[in-house]
Amino acid sequence: MRKDRFDYLCQEAQSGRDAFVSHGSTNEEGRVVSCSLNHLLVQTNDGNRRCWDFHECSEINIGKH
Repeated sequence: MRKDRFDYLCQEAQSGRDAFVSHGSTNEEGRVVSCSLNHLLVQTNDGNRRCWDFHECSEINIGKH
């Protein structure tokens, strides 16, 4: 993921909006809870929390209805 997208997702999460990412090597997906330096704290679909380097993540675009 690019740094500008990381910054955007962090702002979204900080504002209380949903932002979703997937982790490249584990194929896990989850909602961004918070950010720290170059890492995303993510709550995965199975309820676990993970800390991922943003370089290893991809943004997931969820359609809004």
